[in-house]
Amino acid sequence: MFVEGRSITEASQKAIREKLDTDVASAIETNGYAQLIFDDYGRAIRRSQSGTLHSMLYRLLVDSATARDTGALLIARPSDMLDLNFAGSPLISRAQTVVLPALAEADASELGFQLAELQDLAGESTWLARRLMSAGPRQGRVGVVEHLNFDRRRIVESLPPGAVEVLAGAGTGLPVDSISREALMCLGAFDADDAFEPATLVSESKFLDEVRLQNPGWPGSLAESVHRFADLLVGAENAFWVDRYLLAEPSRVREFLDLLQPSTTARLRLLVSDDRERANFPGSISSVLDGVQNVEVRFMHRLDRKPLHDRHLVLPALRSGYVLPTARVILGIDDPGTALAVPMPAVDYTAYWRRATPVFPAANYQGAV
Repeated sequence: MFVEGRSITEASQKAIREKLDTDVASAIETNGYAQLIFDDYGRAIRRSQSGTLHSMLYRLLVDSATARDTGALLIARPSDMLDLNFAGSPLISRAQTVVLPALAEADASELGFQLAELQDLAGESTWLARRLMSAGPRQGRVGVVEHLNFDRRRIVESLPPGAVEVLAGAGTGLPVDSISREALMCLGAFDADDAFEPATLVSESKFLDEVRLQNPGWPGSLAESVHRFADLLVGAENAFWVDRYLLAEPSRVREFLDLLQPSTTARLRLLVSDDRERANFPGSISSVLDGVQNVEVRFMHRLDRKPLHDRHLVLPALRSGYVLPTARVILGIDDPGTALAVPMPAVDYTAYWRRATPVFPAANYQGAV
């Protein structure tokens, strides 16, 4: 059975989960065993019912009478967070981690290369080299470069931050963590001094240009900015967007939210600063945002304005968040330059939110406190 995790949506997750449960039971009854291939597991586990999915898989694979007859290959990108923060035995700790195999002399011989020559061409792992199989040197090289060109954005977005940092300055010999190193082995090789060099086929493609363009920098167009922001919200039911000057231009925020809403069901809580220099500032906010769903705005308590100087997107249920670029960059007003969205642990904004003044929906606003 094959499950494509990226295709699981908030609306479809229950039906897909129930069908999988039924299919596994049917396969065991018919054949005596079941084998599950779950692609993009890291994406699926970010959905709102991830705990239920985790519990079901744990039952099927570990804690049931038929668990010994059920196998699974869970496929995830190196940057995915696969653990869930709730009580109970975690599924992933019971799994055996498998990395892509490294190229060996036998692989090089099969393809008609010396090992060092093949590693220079396609990196240290079998990820790109396998695309040369049965294609011939000329067709294989063209196929690899086109694959990298066509899928460069998706691949870049799946890389761990440490790998992106090295690729953005490839050849500098920056130290990398083990997860990032495994990803880099798919794209190049490490020399005797442990400095990384991108593979020839990677350099011939547009892949490194995409690294510098897309990740970790924030995109420059409004449409791409909305896409990036929506991707940060995947799996979140609620989120705090904290930026003192976020609503300096309410109409631009409204435009951004209108474009964002079809891509997320997350409830956004905007924690911003009042502007006493602008007449009826809360009234203008409520007027501009009228009709926007799943969005709430509050003004920070005056004593909180100084400590709340950072720009954060916090996802409480996922216990994670991001340090964001300025609102003007996110809203497509300013050129992003070197602006980044950097992962961080969740900050507890509950107390700040409770003592903040409600602004939108317009409820009991009586002036800044």
